[in-house]
Amino acid sequence: MTYKKVPIIAIIGKPNVGKSSLFNRLVGRRKAIVAEESGVTRDINYETININGTDIKLADSGGIKKVSEEIHQKVFEQNQNLIKKSDFIIQVCDVKDITVEDHEISEIIRKTTKPAILAVNKVDNDNLMAEFYDAYTLGIRTTIPISVLHNRGIAELKNAIESMLKSHYNHEKEEKLSISPSDIPIIDVAIVGRPNVGKSSLLNMLIGNKRAIVSNLPGTTRDSIDEYLELENNIVRFVDTAGIRKSKKIKKNVDFYSLVRAKESIKNSTIVILVIDASEGITSLDKKIADLVVKEKKGLILAINKWDIMMKHGVKERDYLDQLDYKFPHISFASRGPISAIKSYNKIKLLKNIIKVYNNYTKKVKTTTINAIMHRLTLHSIYIKYGYQKDTAPPIFEFFVNKNDKVNENYKRFIINNIRKNVDFVGVPITVLIRDG
Repeated sequence: MTYKKVPIIAIIGKPNVGKSSLFNRLVGRRKAIVAEESGVTRDINYETININGTDIKLADSGGIKKVSEEIHQKVFEQNQNLIKKSDFIIQVCDVKDITVEDHEISEIIRKTTKPAILAVNKVDNDNLMAEFYDAYTLGIRTTIPISVLHNRGIAELKNAIESMLKSHYNHEKEEKLSISPSDIPIIDVAIVGRPNVGKSSLLNMLIGNKRAIVSNLPGTTRDSIDEYLELENNIVRFVDTAGIRKSKKIKKNVDFYSLVRAKESIKNSTIVILVIDASEGITSLDKKIADLVVKEKKGLILAINKWDIMMKHGVKERDYLDQLDYKFPHISFASRGPISAIKSYNKIKLLKNIIKVYNNYTKKVKTTTINAIMHRLTLHSIYIKYGYQKDTAPPIFEFFVNKNDKVNENYKRFIINNIRKNVDFVGVPITVLIRDG
């Protein structure tokens, strides 16, 4: 099947020059986390936008910084991969702070021979134009003064991007891609959990490359980052979220916005994969995160990570799952199973579970089937006269009974349990509405 290739434009630069602010300005909303703290962006953040009628995929990168710390080395490696992957490059620098690092980044870009634009940021007024001309020493032919904060030069930058695209990219050429047309369903899957339980490792396992930065440092992922995978005639969009911390530990501005973004990802998802660290056991914070998912009525998969450690200690899967049911009774509907993101253990099973839970989430049960299940079903002199499935995604059932005033939550659970006994709704929350018959 053919599909027009969407070019990738990478935003590159050293830390704290305004790359994420420019990304947000071009996207038109605050998607990338921005703070005065240097090095806030660590993973690659993608967003498809339209500039003057042309679709492009914009990529916001972590700041390029050559230091010995593990996390900065990983960011540097990821930037190199992004530069290779991208079609076009926007280098961002600070008009008041053009350094050797900027020149080194420009040299890397020039060696690729890829079309590039130099966006000289923080040119907040005309008095700074004298300093702007120093940026030409970086050797990028198309150099534009901008101020992201004051929205100066952004229109000129968009025009330069459009000209660059027209000059170097043939939009009429169609290429075969793995991503299918928009009429194929997109399954939004949010990967959530406490910090450092293996969410980014899981994302890398599922998509088959090192898309998300993985480190032993808690809080490595800060932005929610997206990746796509074609799976059984569906497109799955994975969102790796920042680790959700306890409220008392949310001290930094960055942590606060990471939490907000993680909650948004849950709200906007179809299915949530809650990652649990099997070696640490189930915590109160795991329960609170599960509560967020239940509140939003999303499909739920519990991925019990680091199972390779448990196997070394001889822990039996059945015993662990029984303990899980005891501590998580309110999410007994969830699909769950052990995995090892590092060892790729149960990868195929997890991918199949995503499709299964999605099919259950969107399942429509015939009215005749529902009424056959509920026929003459009574509890405490309450019996169901008629029922039907009112909605899907998530499934909602409405029943008409003879004594609505006596119906309580226990009776609703009684109905839900009977539905589950007869219809496969694993991984999916069920809502029951009761009316007078």
